[in-house]
Amino acid sequence: MLAEGWTFVVLVVAMPKLVAFLGETAFGLFSLAWVVIGYLTFLDIGVNRAATKFVSEHLAGDDDQSVRSVVRTAFITNLSLGLLGGLLVVLLSPYLIHSVFKVSPALEHQARLTFYAVAVAVPVLLVQGILRAILSSYQRFGWINSVNAAATTAQWAGAVLLAWRGFGLAWVVGVTVLARMIATIVYGLVLSRMLPRFHQPSTAGLSTIFKLLRFGSWVTVSQLISPVLVYLDRMLIASFVSLSAVTLYTVPYEVMTRLRLIPSSMMSTLYPAFSERGLEGQQAHLQHLYERTVRYLLLILLPGITFLVLLGSDVLTLWMGTSFARQAVAVIEILALGALANGMAYVPYNMLQAVGRPDLTGKFHLLELPFYLALCFLFVPRWGIAGAALASTLRFALDAGLLFWAVRKYCHCSLRRLWTSSFRRTLALTMVLAVALLTIRLGLNLPWIRLASGAISLFVYFAAVWIFIIDKREKPGLSAAARIFRSQPVS
Repeated sequence: MLAEGWTFVVLVVAMPKLVAFLGETAFGLFSLAWVVIGYLTFLDIGVNRAATKFVSEHLAGDDDQSVRSVVRTAFITNLSLGLLGGLLVVLLSPYLIHSVFKVSPALEHQARLTFYAVAVAVPVLLVQGILRAILSSYQRFGWINSVNAAATTAQWAGAVLLAWRGFGLAWVVGVTVLARMIATIVYGLVLSRMLPRFHQPSTAGLSTIFKLLRFGSWVTVSQLISPVLVYLDRMLIASFVSLSAVTLYTVPYEVMTRLRLIPSSMMSTLYPAFSERGLEGQQAHLQHLYERTVRYLLLILLPGITFLVLLGSDVLTLWMGTSFARQAVAVIEILALGALANGMAYVPYNMLQAVGRPDLTGKFHLLELPFYLALCFLFVPRWGIAGAALASTLRFALDAGLLFWAVRKYCHCSLRRLWTSSFRRTLALTMVLAVALLTIRLGLNLPWIRLASGAISLFVYFAAVWIFIIDKREKPGLSAAARIFRSQPVS
């Protein structure tokens, strides 16, 4: 979470300066170059997720030979796919420059060099992805996030510096690729210390390749459908309502989806842990980890959702203005429940993939697509951006319901004990918070005073969680984790 927050700060600071130094046209080409890279990184076809799962399992079984086999096979696979993708960019660059992006003659030379740099970036990023996936299996999250934060800072600082000094777009893109290349080398050095000679040439076993690709194929289905599910509503709003309505919908949508930072950060560490505990004979450990994860995530997300439902209009007012907030407040209130369902769904989604059932997550996305399409065509023309928010919320609820059902059926993990013990206390505490926030909303006049008072209420909520909900067996572990942020050693 700290690394993601730092990346966000770097982007907020660097982006306007880069736009000013490059100019809107050149920066647009810069953005498109990274869009091309983003799409081509889908070439990993789920190998990264597969590698994390299988390496975690083999590490849990002390099977070093199988670990090396998976690592080498995944490395070779992603390197080969990356080189293929890079060659594709080189061959298609004239078409992209002249026909797709319609680059002006003045920028044509810079555009060509830019896409050559993109061609180099594709294999670099695919190899980096597999190295990070394997380091996740070893649970070296400190290294992963430290190197990524340093690379992001160097990437954007170098780009801004070169643009400020008047270097062309190709140099700017080149320095960003160089930063990622150095980060990839560092990841490789870290991995080589834990797994010596992993990079040495070897014959990749066909059985290992098929195992990775069979798992990754269903992950790829989810990766390909997810962007459609995310952006379909905006395209239909533009078609049925207006382009200005897209802005009114997108801003509160992005506010709500920022909450995904919490479950995504948790799942980055828990996915390899789920993979280890998905082995035979580990059912009790898997159940315990699943139950605690859902419990902690619920404790964190519920107050944030409640805050945005009752005081989200004040957030929009101070950020975007009174007129904007008045038109968009319904979106943030409707999407709140959807954001809660979507955030909680991260747990069963990652568990199903960790225990070897990525086919279920892919099938669920295939099932949800026509359902969501029908809802959008029904609701958006009738209720505009509020209808789009309702369609998204219903889709999130369906997705979460299917995933939790699948975990119970195929992983044999239940939340029955959670609902009968701490859930009632959590719900009662959340209701107290909701009453306090509603009182603040109705009783205070100025938005910034309401938000400050709401923030104090959240602090009191988490203090009450620590006192009344976190039991004595859990407090030592949580306290030890908190010492990391005070730079104290953890025993």
